[in-house]
Amino acid sequence: MKCPAYLSLFKNLLKIIGAAMLIMGLQGCGALRLAYNQSPLATYWYLDDYLDFNQTQRPLVKAALDDIQQWHRQTQLPLYIETLDKLQHQMPKDMSAAQACMLYTEVQDRLLVTFEGIAERLQSQGVGMQVLASLDSAQLAHLQKKLAKANAKYRKDYVDRSASKLRDKRLDQAISRAESLYGNLTNKQEALLDARLEASGFDPEAAYAERLRRQQDLLQTLRNLRQASATTMSTNLGGVFARVAMSPDPNYRDYNQKTRMQACQTFADLHNSMSPEQRLTALRKLQNYELDLRALSVQR
Repeated sequence: MKCPAYLSLFKNLLKIIGAAMLIMGLQGCGALRLAYNQSPLATYWYLDDYLDFNQTQRPLVKAALDDIQQWHRQTQLPLYIETLDKLQHQMPKDMSAAQACMLYTEVQDRLLVTFEGIAERLQSQGVGMQVLASLDSAQLAHLQKKLAKANAKYRKDYVDRSASKLRDKRLDQAISRAESLYGNLTNKQEALLDARLEASGFDPEAAYAERLRRQQDLLQTLRNLRQASATTMSTNLGGVFARVAMSPDPNYRDYNQKTRMQACQTFADLHNSMSPEQRLTALRKLQNYELDLRALSVQR
């Protein structure tokens, strides 16, 4: 399932390495602030589309999301600002593959802490877990149907495409993401991305299988919550997040580690190819994001 809108910035930062470039999904000063402040409502409508809340659940979900946002604003945004500050210091300098992987790991750890904190918050406030435990079989069937529809689209976009069309799609995505931070790429930089993506070892079938595993993990956890005690609910939900960060499938872990190391090198080489002007563009964008997060962190 999609993460809440206020986590989208750092969720996208995980694609720094996975897609071999830095992606920031929101453009322009103020856009992040608007998205963050509206995120409880936006997240509610997204979740309702997947879970079809009943009249009793709706106000409880809205209250839980408002509470989570306030917790997130006070405890998580300062940590995100620290990571953005590190990224800004790195932008003017060349970068090694090891440094790129360190940035990825830090962002991944930040997100895992956030998701674990959300699970604990849901358990401590009681309301969120009450809603999750009250999801009936019809709602879970509705969720499964929505996930199946999304999976069909994923297969069409990635698994069932010809190798050449998949390569073109991934290259277009890679260029777009890189340009969202650095500005326009040169022909040489586009060629670098093309060559690295071709040699990346990306396996759409493996990615799809892991996608299905995560969804089944979520569905089974939600089913189990209906019988779980309040004490174990948070642990069960937190376990889903932990298994996203570290798959229990050893074959996928090996595949993920291999492709991550390849992508670390690609991102480092791409960054090192950037001109002073492109790096300055990236630095200014990161500075704007930090200003947005600092403004959001002091709002009440």
